[in-house]
Amino acid sequence: MEWFHNLFFGNSSFWGGGVAHSVLILALVIALGIALGKLKIGGIRLGVTWILFVGIAFSHFGMQLNEHLVHFVKEFGLILFVYSIGLQVGPSFFSSFKKGGVKLNMLATAIVFLGVIAAYIVHLATGLHITTVVGILSGAVTNTPGLGAAQQAYADMTGIDAPDIATGYAVAYPLGVIGIILSMLFIRWIFRIRFDEENKILSSREDNSRQAVRVSVEVKNQFLDGKTVLQIKRLINRQFVISRVLRPDGHIEIANAQTPLRVGDKVMVVTTADNAELVEDFLGEKIDMEMQEWEK
Repeated sequence: MEWFHNLFFGNSSFWGGGVAHSVLILALVIALGIALGKLKIGGIRLGVTWILFVGIAFSHFGMQLNEHLVHFVKEFGLILFVYSIGLQVGPSFFSSFKKGGVKLNMLATAIVFLGVIAAYIVHLATGLHITTVVGILSGAVTNTPGLGAAQQAYADMTGIDAPDIATGYAVAYPLGVIGIILSMLFIRWIFRIRFDEENKILSSREDNSRQAVRVSVEVKNQFLDGKTVLQIKRLINRQFVISRVLRPDGHIEIANAQTPLRVGDKVMVVTTADNAELVEDFLGEKIDMEMQEWEK
């Protein structure tokens, strides 16, 4: 059974530095976490949170990873995470400021500052090392990028890593997840929220938001100058069709996938109601043009 022990608990001479062993352990943690995330407990599914729980269990039984690989995976994983979030929210980031985005960002900033103040009070009251408290703060609010930022900042300041940050994060994260779930259940009970009724309201709103609308837009985005309709379509993950193009010389043409757009062109766009404002901001500026002008 020696080979079995080496397979899971690692042996540098057997694995040639432990990289292969580390990759195996990471793959098992991710696979088991995703599989368990599909299970429902009391009607609640924890999803990818299970990956953290499985990782904690593996670590408890002494399964260690190659430190160089861990550093790479940690940094690269954080980069992918933040980059993916940017791709998801980027197209609607600036347009959200027109719909209460400033207020929401101010509230988010206030929550962060309140969390920092609360963490510092805990540090003074309990005497816990500040690195552990920072990890607890990140875990309590399930803020993985915050964990990465804290670890990097500490390493830049001192030249060494602080494992206490990750330890505090790992301890507080499960409680943070459970606390959020219990809070949502409590709010649901207090306000007598019924999912069937809420789903009906959401369905009616979605039906209205998916209705087709026609808008006229003047192209002002310099980045789109010279790009074809197909290229523009691929740049933004939204449903819309550019139907007609009015050139500066007054010529109107029916657009197709290979029609190039220039700054100063006016286009007629058919899209859904919920995508209209985003498409307008992406292309340029909305203008008032009657359908009769497009039919000339």
